[in-house]
Amino acid sequence: MGLKTEVDATFLALVASGNIRYLALPAAEVPCVVGAWAQLYAAAASPAVPHWLVGFQVGVATGLVVEQSWRISLGYGGADGAAIAAAIVLLTNWPVHVSAAAAGVVGTISNQILPFPIRIPVDQVDPGSRMAYSVVDNPVGAAVNTTSLRVLLATAVGS
Repeated sequence: MGLKTEVDATFLALVASGNIRYLALPAAEVPCVVGAWAQLYAAAASPAVPHWLVGFQVGVATGLVVEQSWRISLGYGGADGAAIAAAIVLLTNWPVHVSAAAAGVVGTISNQILPFPIRIPVDQVDPGSRMAYSVVDNPVGAAVNTTSLRVLLATAVGS
């Protein structure tokens, strides 16, 4: 059995057991900045327990009539601050595409779930890590229209 198969089986067993909790952060919708790195949430808002990045969610402006494409990067650590890059990048240039038909009727696209969870370590002395993101505009037909970004985290795994 390969390592990926073993990790998948273990994670799925935890999900099936009910010993896992999901959390979307930040709790309140935060406008999404396109371009340079930006802070998604400060270290104080981070779970103080071990947690895993399992995906993310992007909000889009409703009523669009053109297709939209983005490349999203996520990471944690580094000093709190709006324009400071993540110290550790977990996800680089993840492609997200919304068709014109979907963009015309939705405010939030479906969750983007990663193929496997990525553990975000917790330090005993400094338990929180800020989360930072970068959204790169790659428009098919017009300027980008992202309105928010949230990460999906798994906590309480196995507890």
